[in-house]
Order: sequence, then C-alpha cells, then structure tokens
Amino acid sequence: MAETSFPIAKPRNALLIAYKAFADLAGKGSLFVITIVAARRLSPESFGVFSLGSTLGWILAVVSDCGIQLHLARAVARRPAESARLLREWLRVRLWTAAGAAAIVTIGIAAGWSAASAEPIAILAVVYACTGLVELLHYFYRGLSRSDVESGLTLWQRGGTLVCGLIALAWKPDVTTLAVAMLFPVVITLIVSLRIAMRIAAGRPEGLPHKSPDGRPEGLHYTRGDASPGTDAGEPVCSWRVFRRDVWPIGAGIVLSALYFRIDVFLVQLWSGTEAVARYNAVFRLVEALRLFPAAVLAVVLPSLVRAGDLRPLTRVAIPVTGFGVAAAVALWIAAGWLIPLVYGAPYASAVPAFRILLLSFPLLSLNYALTHQLVGWDGQRAYLAICAIALAVNVGVNARLIPLWSIEGAAWATLVTEAVITAGCCVALWLTRSAAHASQLVAEA
Repeated sequence: MAETSFPIAKPRNALLIAYKAFADLAGKGSLFVITIVAARRLSPESFGVFSLGSTLGWILAVVSDCGIQLHLARAVARRPAESARLLREWLRVRLWTAAGAAAIVTIGIAAGWSAASAEPIAILAVVYACTGLVELLHYFYRGLSRSDVESGLTLWQRGGTLVCGLIALAWKPDVTTLAVAMLFPVVITLIVSLRIAMRIAAGRPEGLPHKSPDGRPEGLHYTRGDASPGTDAGEPVCSWRVFRRDVWPIGAGIVLSALYFRIDVFLVQLWSGTEAVARYNAVFRLVEALRLFPAAVLAVVLPSLVRAGDLRPLTRVAIPVTGFGVAAAVALWIAAGWLIPLVYGAPYASAVPAFRILLLSFPLLSLNYALTHQLVGWDGQRAYLAICAIALAVNVGVNARLIPLWSIEGAAWATLVTEAVITAGCCVALWLTRSAAHASQLVAEA
C-alpha cells in the first residue's frame, strides 16, 4: 500500500501510537511524581532552585536545538539510505550547540549566584542538554518509522529517573543530590541510544536509492509541494547554507510557539496576580496533558507526511486527531464542574469557566499538530516561522485586552483566538504550497 493512502488505524501504526502515548504518559507521570516528592522533601528555597534549574534547562534544550531535530527527521524520512551520514553530521553540530549552551549557562550562573544555588542549576542544565541530545536521536528514529525504539528508551529513561530521584530524595533531601541522580539515567540513555542509532543506520547501505510514493527518486533536498529548486547533489547535508535556509526557521518557529503557548501565565501574573496564575496554570495543565495523543500520532506518521505527494495523508491524520479533540473537549466540558474541585480542591472551582473555554481550543490545537508538521514536512519552515510570529503578536495583543477585563477567562479566550490564527495560517500556507507545486508541474509538462 502506498504511503499516501495509509490510515492511522493500520495495526502497526495503531500499536505504535498507543505505545508512544503510553510511554509519554509514563514519562510525564514520573517527572510529576518527582516534582511532588521534591516539593515535600526539599526546603522551599531548594525546591525553588530545582524549579528554576528545570525551567532554565528546558529553555536551554529548546534554544540549542535550533530546529535541528525536526529537520533531521524530515531529511531521514526522505533519504533513509543516507541516514548514517545525516545522523553523524547533525549530531556533531548538536553536540557543539549543547556544550556551548551548557557552558554559557554555567558561566552565567557562576557569576551571579551563590555556590549553593549555582551548582545544582549547572548540573540540571547538563541534564537537559543531554536530554536534548536524546531527543535528537528520538527524531532520528521517527524519520525511519521506528518510534517503537523511542518509546522503549523513553520508558527506561523516565523509569530510571523516577527510581534514582526517589532514592536520592529519601537518602538525602538535597537539590544537588537530586540533580546528580537525574543525570545518571539521561547519560546512560544517551550512550545506549547512540549505539542503537548507529546500528540501525549501519543497516541501510549508503547510496541505496529511495523513491517517493509517485515513483520519482529523491535527491538530497527533494521536496513535495514546494516549487523552489532543491539542493544541488554536491551540497553537504550539513552546511551553513542548509542551516540558514532549512533549519533555523524551524527552531525560531518552535521558540515562538513555546512563547505564545505559555506567555499568558506571565501576563496573568502581571494583570491579575499570583492567585489567578495558580488557578489558570492548574486547569491549563490538564488541557496540556491531552496533547499526548495527537503528539503520539504525529510522531508515528511524520515520515508519511514528509513523503506525501498531496494532502490526502494529512486529511486521514487530521480527521481522527481533530475528532479526538472534539470528543475529549465535550466529555471534559460536561465533567468540569466536579472534575476540577476533585483534582485540585474546592478553591479551584472558580477556574471551571476558564477550563471550559480552554477546552474549546483543544480541537484546533490537535488539528494544528497535523497542519504544522505537514507544513514543515513540505519545506514550509519560513511560513511556519511567520505564522508563529503572527500568533505570538495576536496572543499578546488579545491577552492585553482581555485579561484586565476578564482575568483568567480572558487568557483562555486569547488561547482560543491564537489557535484559530494558527489553523487559518497553516491552511493558507499549505494551499499556496500545493498551488505553486501544481503550477510548476504544469509548466514542466508543457
């Protein structure tokens, strides 16, 4: 069966999606347990250092990636025969960016923090730098349709982190000890994953021709739905030109998307205060947790979207993913009145209206997972960057207008408006991409 006609309900894809969703759920659950236990065992000051180090480390991983991991997955999906070379060259770059970012963070905190705080934050920065390298390998597996390897490694890493973290907190409730305990499983996972990735890549002989679903051989930068010329056959797969044209727009778009997705917390703090932040963040986390399913689906089907010659594969992914979003939103809307007080306690009952508004955005959020992956898969990274920049501006503008009026309900409406902007922008960009490709094909045939 051609990849352009795959259904996500195919037995293998369905199992991979379920496995990926389970691994991600278990992984997030393990970190949640560690956070809860750390909050109880550590002093408030130490827990604050742990929270700051974790947040800083996450930002470090996102920024130092620069969009490399998604570009690698796309490139490997198009040219699996060259997966070994692609991995070697981009891994080398990624090692330098991770080391450089970790060094900058370490120097910065050493200059401005006390030794008691600087040491654990520096270790946590290394933890997340290594985690970013593990994520790069995860995307390599996605490009080869081997998300099962990613899921297995995620379970082992997060399970090891949970065990080591809980042992460290039980033995010595100290934030530095906890940071060191979290470092070991990540380093071991990185070493094991590198060996697995190299072994998988070695099984694909260099030069083995790979053809697209329409039967045409793919070049080093073969694109679908893009009328722009591809990369010359002699151009390195990893160069400044490739980075400037193909990679950094993805990374910048991801950073902007992270900003528009979470900046409302800071704006609620600015205009409504800390108590409002607590209520909004509590219900937002529930909606955020629902993203596991669409994320799992896109991790499995990414290669098929990259290789697609038309929009049919996207449609077959978007319909069930959006349908899940609608079903989840309806069910949780009905249950919200008793669910929020049950999960968080009676003081959070006032956040139910904001939760219900956020649920309205979840079907669009699920759809946007598919749309943005297809857009980047078709070399629309610059359009993706522009859409994220517009979405961030809209989000800040709407929040500035509505939060002073309606507090967290205003922030929730801003989230809905932002997701609608993303949907509209992606639909227009994909339509223009396909129209340009069709026009180029007609010219070529003439």
